[in-house]
Amino acid sequence: MLGDTIAATLLIGVGVVHVLPGVVALSPRRASTVYGTTVDDPDLILLLRHRAIVLALIGVGLIIGAFTPSVRPVVVGAALISLVSFIGLTVLAGPGGLNAETRRVAWIDVGAVGLLVIASCLLIAAH
Repeated sequence: MLGDTIAATLLIGVGVVHVLPGVVALSPRRASTVYGTTVDDPDLILLLRHRAIVLALIGVGLIIGAFTPSVRPVVVGAALISLVSFIGLTVLAGPGGLNAETRRVAWIDVGAVGLLVIASCLLIAAH
């Protein structure tokens, strides 16, 4: 029971981390705050807004998963794919090619992967 509660709390926390960048979908100018970059290209703005929506959807899925065990495997899997792919792309870009804010996002994602692994282990152990 305690494991389920801790796992659900971790899912909510990682879900919030995914939902927060969703503000870029509503206000593309916020990309400078979130990612430390200014974007003037309308195509790039569209891509960032779409990315923000996808992240927010994954975040909402994780929050729902905290309360709905049947969806947990799918949303945790989607979140892990999202997080690990961004971390991998960050590694490929190299630390010199990215600004401090983007590297910070990558480190937050590393922490989120750890939290999802812990949550998954707790859920597996509880059942």
